[in-house]
Amino acid sequence: SMAVLATHRALFGRRTLARWDMNEQQILKVVATFTRCDAAWGLVGAHAIGLITEPRATADFDFIVEGTKIAAVIAALRTEFGDLDANDIGAAVQLRAIDVDLIRSTNHALFQRALTELRTVGDWRVPRTEVLIALKFLAAVSPWRDRNKRRADIADLGGMFQAAAAELDRALMTELASLVYPGAEREFGELIGKLERGEPIAI
Repeated sequence: SMAVLATHRALFGRRTLARWDMNEQQILKVVATFTRCDAAWGLVGAHAIGLITEPRATADFDFIVEGTKIAAVIAALRTEFGDLDANDIGAAVQLRAIDVDLIRSTNHALFQRALTELRTVGDWRVPRTEVLIALKFLAAVSPWRDRNKRRADIADLGGMFQAAAAELDRALMTELASLVYPGAEREFGELIGKLERGEPIAI
């Protein structure tokens, strides 16, 4: 997805307000900062999904980060990059100068669980596919999320399921979905059933 992003920017312009062009070398500096701060972290969002399905051009890098270490991470990133143009929206801190969103692990039980279900892919720590699917389910059912983004969330969820269906731990997925809201495993189970039958899905 890094190569796709670089090509997209070269062809169409940066289309971002960030002051830094976050190529792979720059984003690895962010990852190194997590390590220096001894903060647990996991790459999520479109860049993580691109490791399972097909990479696509997306500017933002989304990380779930250990909630108690967020302040230290931001201070260290300021030392590395200067003013971050930070926007704290509660669940996450958007660092607009470097196209990075830091999601607080302490904001939701599923975020906390994501940091215990990590695998290493190259330089990245990425939650298991079951976790990424549950995270997309959480985003898709959120009443505070933009409607168009929720449609994209549903498409991402379906794409990941189709790409990895044979390898998924269904019991784990159901357990993770139950963390989204009380009784969510029922809606999630119906959704997975539709995907298996090739039926249209909506949330």
